[in-house]
Amino acid sequence: MVVILILGLVFGSFFQVVGVRVPVGKPIAWSRSVCPNCQSTLQARDLFPVFSFLSTLGRCRYCSALIPSQYFIAEISTAFLFVLVYVRYYPFSTEMLVAFLVLSLVIIVTITDLRYMRIPNVILLFFASLFVVIRLFIDPHEPWWSPFLAAAIIFVILYFILRLSGGGIGGGDVKFFAVLGLAFGFWDLLLVFFLSTLFGTLIGLVAFAIGRLQTGQPFPFAPSIALAAVTVLLFGDSVWSLYPMH
Repeated sequence: MVVILILGLVFGSFFQVVGVRVPVGKPIAWSRSVCPNCQSTLQARDLFPVFSFLSTLGRCRYCSALIPSQYFIAEISTAFLFVLVYVRYYPFSTEMLVAFLVLSLVIIVTITDLRYMRIPNVILLFFASLFVVIRLFIDPHEPWWSPFLAAAIIFVILYFILRLSGGGIGGGDVKFFAVLGLAFGFWDLLLVFFLSTLFGTLIGLVAFAIGRLQTGQPFPFAPSIALAAVTVLLFGDSVWSLYPMH
């Protein structure tokens, strides 16, 4: 569990880099990290997840500018969720691997959507290819076509909603749901869709009530989808147990 915790911290830092750089076309490798304020190249001691942030009290070591708290939050959240997934799916299995991949996808997409209101195709295609390989050759669903049917159905339905509503849902969100369908299969994807709508509505109402959201103003929906996906990963069986007809 300690190893999983450490891996979660490391991957959380990496996911932040991916989420910040990929949407604007910056390389995620072969490029040193720099302070966005003073452009100083960060050294090894500045790159330890969480500990570097705490050691400098959340400030750049070279110019004392505040480091955005999102880096710290991404690292802590990823580590915490990695441990929860490990506990939920122990011992190691293909489903644990799929859960870790889903977790990685939703964290990266949440970062990109919150920061840029975008979900890059390259990120979705990367994870979609992994899920296709797993569901075809390593751990097929029963029946094997369930994840592919789920992805196709959700894509077609949401695409028509997108076209008819003139932007009621983003194109990136449509493709995001389709990729999740490859991981979850039909019934769990249905639960993800229901919960994401519920969470999105609640978040929107709270944001509107506190003045952070205005009527007609678009807001990122991927975090709600991510929250729903994590809920199904960790508690899906418990939720379905409430519906004996499932």
